[in-house]
Amino acid sequence: MKTVSKWLILTYILAAIVVVECGIVIYDWLRPVKTDFVLATAEVDVPAREVKIPPQLFEEHSAQKIADELDEFIAARKQNKSLIDILADEYLPERKVQTSEKAITNDGKKYIAVVIDDMGVSPQLTKEIINLKKPLTASFLPYKPANMKQVEQAKEAGFEVMLHVPMMPHHRASLAPVTLATEMNKEEVQKHMRDFLAYYDGAEMRGANNHMGSEFTENAQSMAYIMEVLKENNMFFLDSKTTGKSAGKQMAEQYEVPYIARDVFLDNQNSYEYIMEQLRQAEKIATKYGHAVVIGHPHNQTVQALNDWLKDVESRGFILVHISDLLNP
Repeated sequence: MKTVSKWLILTYILAAIVVVECGIVIYDWLRPVKTDFVLATAEVDVPAREVKIPPQLFEEHSAQKIADELDEFIAARKQNKSLIDILADEYLPERKVQTSEKAITNDGKKYIAVVIDDMGVSPQLTKEIINLKKPLTASFLPYKPANMKQVEQAKEAGFEVMLHVPMMPHHRASLAPVTLATEMNKEEVQKHMRDFLAYYDGAEMRGANNHMGSEFTENAQSMAYIMEVLKENNMFFLDSKTTGKSAGKQMAEQYEVPYIARDVFLDNQNSYEYIMEQLRQAEKIATKYGHAVVIGHPHNQTVQALNDWLKDVESRGFILVHISDLLNP
């Protein structure tokens, strides 16, 4: 009896399970299908991350600068200037130099003045530049102790020597023991300039050009301080044109300082092929305008490119001259 009862209870349990499962299946089969299913969502308030980007990375591409250049372009177009002329005005330095009547700019010849900046920093590369032994121009930085021995060697090799003046760029940097800055007053700027010249006392430096200086050269008042010193020393100013808004020409004219601007930078890339292409560009400018001013630096690829280019440049009708030959200050 007991055995029968156990099997009977088990049968009831299994039957109940079957009935429940069948009921679930039938319910799922008969219930309506919902089509407006929406995934549950949650909003999380995450604070925005503050990212500080140095302004100098984009300062040359600010909205205001773009707007100003667009206004200049529209104004130029209203004057019926061609696009080529507009680009030439912006990217090619001034062709007219303040100079005496004897300046060699319109005699039908093709003159190229090659200036090597940053001389004296690397003794080995400075020596290699000097060993080119051509009528080039060497611009020496005012570092202590003065590089008088290298200056004298450059002059003996036929170079003209000039002062390479550290001036503050837009991206603030320490370029030398002393870097001229716009916050300096007249006394400070002129004292430093006279100190720079004193480092090379007796070297007969004919002129000066700016090392960097995109911020400093845009400041007319600061450039006026420089021009006063150059005027009293009968020196010219070569504008390296590290900014298209340089006040160098304006201040040079005001203080009657002979002025000329750079046409081509040779070695923005330390590549032999690039430098040779830049030298060919200088030849085109000299052919069109009568002269070209080239600025390079004592880099290994610059030395190699210049050494090869100088071998036959004169045979192609170009005349190598010093910067002062283009000005006769």
